[in-house]
Amino acid sequence: MAEAKQSYIQEQMLSLIDPKLVDQWGDPNKHPETQLSQEQVDQLLAAGREMFISHLTRDGFPMVTVHVYCFIDGQLWSTTVKGRVKAAAYQRDPRCALCISSSGLKLPFGGALTIKARATVIEERALVERVCREHARRYYSGERAQELFFGTLFTPNRVALRFDIDKIISWANIGVRRD
Repeated sequence: MAEAKQSYIQEQMLSLIDPKLVDQWGDPNKHPETQLSQEQVDQLLAAGREMFISHLTRDGFPMVTVHVYCFIDGQLWSTTVKGRVKAAAYQRDPRCALCISSSGLKLPFGGALTIKARATVIEERALVERVCREHARRYYSGERAQELFFGTLFTPNRVALRFDIDKIISWANIGVRRD
């Protein structure tokens, strides 16, 4: 029964896509009509629950992992652990790409963001604690759950990742039929 329901939902969603528009989609920089508005970008950044972040391995191969994130004083943050490949990669080459999608979110639009950024690994304990506390506050509503999450996140080897944004590229799901 659940499989039939899921199949029905998928068919309904796919039936909304207008195939005539798909090949017209292109580089959002060349097609501003495919971009999210600044208001939608802000909504997606605020509502997003996870972001995919890339780093380059020593041999230049891109790797992607999923992370929680938060904003503190207008700056984008996440965390990792000292000694992990990602931390070493960012110290070697801070260039990265981040991706946040509206998929699964209750937003009045569909779309995604790709963010060109430079990551900085920060070990200062007070700042790492602040980022971990903000993660706990952002992802858990109950005080007890926040403290438990903070306790598992704020470990001795935890470091903060600050992402300095160079560019945000957005795209809207414009191929949806408006019957």
